[in-house]
Amino acid sequence: MKAYKLNIKTIVVIVGILSLVIYSLVLVIFHIAKTEDLGETLLHYGYIIAPVSILWVMLDRYLWHTRLFQVLRKSLNIPPDLRGRWEGKLENSDGSPAQKFVIEVRQTLTSLKVHSYSAISPSLSILCEIATDTHEENFTLCFLWEGQTHTDIKDMHQGIRFQGYTMLNLLEHEKPRMLKGSYFTNFKPNQTKGGIELAWVSKEIKGKFE
Repeated sequence: MKAYKLNIKTIVVIVGILSLVIYSLVLVIFHIAKTEDLGETLLHYGYIIAPVSILWVMLDRYLWHTRLFQVLRKSLNIPPDLRGRWEGKLENSDGSPAQKFVIEVRQTLTSLKVHSYSAISPSLSILCEIATDTHEENFTLCFLWEGQTHTDIKDMHQGIRFQGYTMLNLLEHEKPRMLKGSYFTNFKPNQTKGGIELAWVSKEIKGKFE
């Protein structure tokens, strides 16, 4: 499964093209520009659209997590920067020993995806959001995910796909920053649940458990 969301990048391109078409029709219909001069007029219009488009890409991928925009975070509803690798432990409520647990967050201004890794199974977020309290001062990373047990697990659940939900509170003033919370799954025959505690390690995305 995967999230079904608006393709913002495609929509931006379509809106840009439609605006050029409509702009051209208006110029021709109202005799503001001659048909033979339309190309040159649209070229000047492109000089306006191109910088705006470049600025949007820069904002979505890079500028939003700079110190300037993070200072303006509350007034602009810019999300906290969670990008990178977080490592720590997962404790199952069944009393079994704690295990190493890792998540990697891929984030832009308009997209968010979480990959999770453990000795038992990897998982990938399906729906992922950042929630906040009424004062918009404390944040929680919330994601619905799907995982699959490794094929080398020697038990009856070998290769089973299952889903779960995780909620991790961001402690951004800790050194290093921390994510602490809980999870639960629909694993069968026995549902699993427990706690998670992670510390931010680096912005490097390894794409594996290690």
